[in-house]
Amino acid sequence: MDIQKVVPEGKLPGSAVPYFIRSGEGERYLVGGLVADLVARGNDTGELFEAAVLTGGRDANFPLHTHARTHEALLVLDGEVELWLGQEHYLLIQGDYASIPEGTPHAFSMRSHRTRLVSWSTGKEMSSLYKALGQPYAGHVQPPDAKPELSRELLKKAEASADVRFTGKAPGRGTPKRVTNGTLPGRKAPYVLASGEGERLVAGDQLFSFLGDSRTSDGRFLIVMTEGPSGPMIPAHFHEKHTETFMCLDGSMTMRVNDQTLTLSPGDFVHAPARTIHAYQLNSHYTRFVGLLTPGLFEPFFRTLGDPYTAYVYPRTPPPFRFDRVLSKLDQLDLKLIAPPAPAK
Repeated sequence: MDIQKVVPEGKLPGSAVPYFIRSGEGERYLVGGLVADLVARGNDTGELFEAAVLTGGRDANFPLHTHARTHEALLVLDGEVELWLGQEHYLLIQGDYASIPEGTPHAFSMRSHRTRLVSWSTGKEMSSLYKALGQPYAGHVQPPDAKPELSRELLKKAEASADVRFTGKAPGRGTPKRVTNGTLPGRKAPYVLASGEGERLVAGDQLFSFLGDSRTSDGRFLIVMTEGPSGPMIPAHFHEKHTETFMCLDGSMTMRVNDQTLTLSPGDFVHAPARTIHAYQLNSHYTRFVGLLTPGLFEPFFRTLGDPYTAYVYPRTPPPFRFDRVLSKLDQLDLKLIAPPAPAK
């Protein structure tokens, strides 16, 4: 197997190869009152997905719109976000998640003076949206005099070049509902999840939480939150049929990506396409990262390795790490081990 070099820090590669982006070092555009930092574009991922970190102040917003071909997912990193989703109106705080299938009307407005969220989207068309609405930007936060409103001319320009249709309507008024939902819908539909919720599985001392599974995306992707204490590096491996990404949210983690060793801090992002050798190690007493995996065919691995879990933090006394179950089904999982796992203690 050819071992590809990881693209140097801070550079988007323009092809589907492994790369590493430090927090804030993507391709940035000023879009009204917010900064759109593209950390994965369609030409970086083989047109599988795109990802952007959106940063803005109070009242930075995106007007009511729909996507015909793009399934979008949002995770609030900092601050508060008012979200209109279909017929619902929510207030999201740090850690809350929203899934927005194709054809769902949605809009958002940032409600705190520093707000950040990450947007994942299927396909290759959301980066065109930010480019059409914005202008290249060297800064990492919005200027103090940023004007949040987007002109009708810019909205029309975006409709001509991206998968978006603006409704021309103002989102409804009223008091938004705090997100309290804790369960996935079991089908592809718009939904929100409160911070820390989702379907939870535990494997040894690590907690996996499904924010989005294959049923909610028609098999196109999974979004999985992982948290745990400091510990050894997991076994090096690669996948033949799916891409995996890693965004550190809390703590510190070390990653092997092909022949390079990387240290990730909060906001750092790694793209590991199919056939990339990789492994991770959690370094802090509490480390948390989120990943999009596409397509969503790796879900059976988590369900084989992990056991259902009702608590909301990783276990102080871990249950047995049942990698033996994975080894017994290795021919059914998209997992190729480079080295055998360490013996269970």
